Amino acid sequence: MTQLYARFLVVVVRLATALFGRWRRLTVLARVHDGLAPECVVIVNGISLTLLVPDRKAVYWPRYGFQKEPNTIAWIEGFSDSDVFYDIGANIGVYTLYAAKARSARVVAIEPSPFSHRVLVDNLRRNGVSSLVTPLCLAVGAETKAMPLYLGSTEVGSIGHTIDREERIETGFEVGTLAFRLDDLTEMEGLPHPTHIKIDVDGIEHQVLEGARSLLSNPALKSAMVEFLTHDNPGRQRISALLVECGLTLATDWRDDGSDNRLFVRCR
Repeated sequence: MTQLYARFLVVVVRLATALFGRWRRLTVLARVHDGLAPECVVIVNGISLTLLVPDRKAVYWPRYGFQKEPNTIAWIEGFSDSDVFYDIGANIGVYTLYAAKARSARVVAIEPSPFSHRVLVDNLRRNGVSSLVTPLCLAVGAETKAMPLYLGSTEVGSIGHTIDREERIETGFEVGTLAFRLDDLTEMEGLPHPTHIKIDVDGIEHQVLEGARSLLSNPALKSAMVEFLTHDNPGRQRISALLVECGLTLATDWRDDGSDNRLFVRCR
C-alpha cells in the first residue's frame, strides 16, 4: 500500500508540472524532492538523533538499528571525550552519531558506499557533530590499493558491499574505490589513533584485521568490537586467534544480545 501511495504522489507531481518549461519543471521537481526528504528523530538514552531516510533500506536504521544492538550502545556509553572511535562500516552513521553526540568522542567514520556516505555526511550536519567526525568514503582491507567495490545495492542504508570478489553479491553494479590497510591509514598525518574500533564489514572482517595488526597491538587501543558471521566457525576462530595475538581478549562480562558482535578488550 505504501508503494501505491508513493507512485500516486509521483504521478500527481508530474502531471502538475507537465506544462512547465523544461528548466522550470526540473527546478520545481528538485524543490519538491528537497521538501519531501524524510527525516526521523530517534531518542536513545535521552539523546535526540536526527536521521535522513531517503530510501526504503534507510528506514531500518531509525526503526531497528539501536534496538538490535543494545550491547553496542552500552559499550559506547563507556566512551569519554578523550576517546577516539573508528566506526568501520559506518553506513549512515547511527553509532558514529551516538558516540559523537552522547559522549563527545572523536570519530573516524568509514563507509565505502558513496550512496550511504552522502547521507552519513548529511546526518553529521543535521546533528551538529561535523567538527567531531571525520567521514571517509573508502574501503579497508588487507591491502592498500585501488580496487573494485561490489555493491549489494545502490539504496542508502543497504548492506552487503565488499571488495572481495569471492564474497560479492551479484548485483551487476560496482564502483572503483581506494582500499587501505588500517595500519597505513592510521599513519596518515591528521588522523588520530583509535582507542576503540568497531568493524562491521559483512564477511571480510578477517581481511580488515590482517591489515591492522600494528593498530590492534598498540596499547592505546582499549577495545575492538567485531562482527562474527555465526555460520562461519573457522572464520570466527581465525579472528579470535588474531586478536589474542595482538593482546586483546574476549570481554568476560560480554552477554549475547542477539547480534553477531563480539567485544575484545586489552589484556592488562
